[in-house]
Amino acid sequence: LKELNSFLASHAYVDGGASATQTDFDLFAQTTASALGAFPHVQRWYQHLRALKASFPFRQWPRNTAAAAAAGAPAAAGGGDRGGKDQARLEGLLPNAEMGKVCTRFPPEPSGYLHIGHAKAAMLNNHYARHYKGKLILRFDDTNPSKEKEEFEESIKADLAKLKVFPDKVTHTSDHFEKLIQMMEKLIKDGKAYVDDTEVDKMRQERDAGVESCRRGTPVDENLRLWKEMLAGSAEGLKCCVRGKLDMQSKNKCLRDPVFFRCKTDTPHHKTGTKYKAYPTYDFACPCVDAMEGVTHALRTIEYKDRDEMYKWVLEATGSRHVELVEFSKTQFSHTILSKRKLTWFVENGHVEGWNDPRFPTVQGVLRRGMTVEGLSEFVMTQGMSKATNLMEWDKIWAINKQTIDPIVPRYVAVGRENAVLLKLDGPAQPSCIKDKKHPKNDELGERLIIQSNEVWVEQEDAAAMEPGEQVTLMHWGNCFVDKINKDAKGVVTGMEGRLNLAGNVKDTKKKIHWVSKLDQQVTPVILREFDHLVTKPKIEDDDDIANIINPCSIAETPAIGDPSLKLLPKGTRMQLERRGYFIVDSMAFPPGAPMVLVKIPDGKAKDMAMASKVDVKKLQGARGEKGGKSEGAKKDGGAAPAPAAKAEAKVEAKAKAKAKAKAKAKAAAGGKPADRPVEDVTRLNIRVGKITKVWAHPDSDKLYCEEIDLGEPTGPRSIASGLRKHVSEEEMLGAMVVVLANLKPKKIAGFESQGMVLCATSAEGCTELLRAPAGATIGERVTVEGVEMLEPDEKLNEKTGKAPLVACLPQMQTTADMKAAYSGQVWMTSAGPVTCKSVADGKSAER
Repeated sequence: LKELNSFLASHAYVDGGASATQTDFDLFAQTTASALGAFPHVQRWYQHLRALKASFPFRQWPRNTAAAAAAGAPAAAGGGDRGGKDQARLEGLLPNAEMGKVCTRFPPEPSGYLHIGHAKAAMLNNHYARHYKGKLILRFDDTNPSKEKEEFEESIKADLAKLKVFPDKVTHTSDHFEKLIQMMEKLIKDGKAYVDDTEVDKMRQERDAGVESCRRGTPVDENLRLWKEMLAGSAEGLKCCVRGKLDMQSKNKCLRDPVFFRCKTDTPHHKTGTKYKAYPTYDFACPCVDAMEGVTHALRTIEYKDRDEMYKWVLEATGSRHVELVEFSKTQFSHTILSKRKLTWFVENGHVEGWNDPRFPTVQGVLRRGMTVEGLSEFVMTQGMSKATNLMEWDKIWAINKQTIDPIVPRYVAVGRENAVLLKLDGPAQPSCIKDKKHPKNDELGERLIIQSNEVWVEQEDAAAMEPGEQVTLMHWGNCFVDKINKDAKGVVTGMEGRLNLAGNVKDTKKKIHWVSKLDQQVTPVILREFDHLVTKPKIEDDDDIANIINPCSIAETPAIGDPSLKLLPKGTRMQLERRGYFIVDSMAFPPGAPMVLVKIPDGKAKDMAMASKVDVKKLQGARGEKGGKSEGAKKDGGAAPAPAAKAEAKVEAKAKAKAKAKAKAKAAAGGKPADRPVEDVTRLNIRVGKITKVWAHPDSDKLYCEEIDLGEPTGPRSIASGLRKHVSEEEMLGAMVVVLANLKPKKIAGFESQGMVLCATSAEGCTELLRAPAGATIGERVTVEGVEMLEPDEKLNEKTGKAPLVACLPQMQTTADMKAAYSGQVWMTSAGPVTCKSVADGKSAER
């Protein structure tokens, strides 16, 4: 209570915001009124919450654990810093952190707009600065004048404000240029750096081969002369750079005499103009400025792991103070480009509206598409400081966002304009109005006006599903009987007649449909806009030609007849269109007659409410296919919802597919369901060919490698941990074609999520080698066993004692005398030949 009282002395609510959240009520439930006498601020807060609870007994209060942590609020008892079952552990991860002394920094380069990866970094740095009652520095890393602009700085500041990240101090690396020049000059004098005029391509080749530059032994005096030429920007100086004298034989190629200073004279610096001709690189400037500005903990993504030793070398060589390095995983989403260069290509070639296009992963783009800051914060908190790098789908972040907006957004209605059906009723001769709640469970949102008339528009899809004489419910009005249904020669419904039965019970009807009164002058013309991926490839590689993987049909639009009340909503308003999903106002219905544009907000589900979506929602950015779910996708060309004739064709096609599926199932039944087959049945194992595309040493275990392995899956490479560091070199691992047990349940190994198992061969002497697929094998193909009918593998292997197929099969998994992998003497095969190892004959196959 003492800590809470101190916090509430300067805050109205526990999360530090302007309104109450569920965090307040969680603490309220644990607080006893009789114990508050000595804590006036808690008493004031307690009485206020009690009044809120009495006034709004059914309100669902939003949860904002991220903001609470950022404000430094005390956590609810038992909740710690988790804030939910998916919340990551965030505390205890900063080494040597002291309350009131922690200083973090967010150092973006002002050469583009913030994207979702930057947002994660900014929020984590802000979280720790606030949690430890410390300081957050926003530092613009402006060391490359040819790319940087003032406008990018302003946009970054604005985006951080939208994310509710408010730095305590704003600095620039350029503030320290003079000091950095002095530090570099001292390194040259101390023989720890040298000036090199080697041509760029040759330098790259020498670094790759571990060959020292011929300039490495240049005398100090000559290095200092060339250094002065660099600072002057002379013709001779422009050919030079300064390299740190580290270790040209290091296996870590980042440490092979990296470049620390280079000349840039083609573009004036946006702050210092033409004053400087030589600029420090990030690798040199970052550790030096971190130390100068008092940073205690430098948070960096795991991709900088190879540069950690360089960071420490610079601090030591320059005599700078110690800075703790803390790593977290890089944010990677399926079908998502984060490269500034490639995003710029989309903008410059007119494939998007601009940097705030809703299909872009920029902060402005995702917010325009309907993401909330609260949802984004909650997602970042669920990721926490995990070092496991996975290619994630967007479904989780959008599902979190949906949970955030659902309790607080109003409900409205829109009917698709194409083939909309006019239902004539025995309703009021003149339009009449009623009021109904904007949200069934949130009275605070107020009421909306609903206009009833004797003619209403309904969806073609709903009309096609009705039968003459059927009773249906018109939502927010009551029941009606559909007496007559008119159709054209193609089966498209052209009109209906019915009569109201307002005394009928809505529970008696199977169909509840939305509708809009036929009021041509009052209804709101609407464009419902949905987005698909900008690119067709799940994981984008550096050498990909974007022009070859661009999605030509990433926008789908549905003209609709909207509720008259929609006209009143300003830009940025989020809502739910009943039975269609969540939307955000992208442009208002202005000037009069212009359609309102509503952008679809993904909700993380494959099933797209009740109405058909224009894009394949199971593949949509923000949704993942659900097992057994119905396909909601229509053509990507913006075509209308399927007409009855098309539906009939779809039913025939569905039946044919079901028949084929049943036939395949019957064939598989010959061997029984995987779980029903013998535990030692090797075909229950799903062994696949994979290629190791990335490998690095596990930061916390000297036995483990962390790998990304391409198994040819649309979701991208899998992350796998293997205990091979004492047996196989990193160079041998990278690029290797291996075999992977792919149907194990994912598990955390030393904090790293492993999604499979690399299979190896081990000799009697303990020599362990990779089992390798032959050149020409197809990535992702299943490994077969000669002479064995390969039945369907288990979806996930049982690991319980006595029921685990892997444990039962291991004794029979051996290598042959000619180093081929085998099961009970039968060789493992791929389309290009057998699986082999280098030298382990008559050894056992094992998992690593």
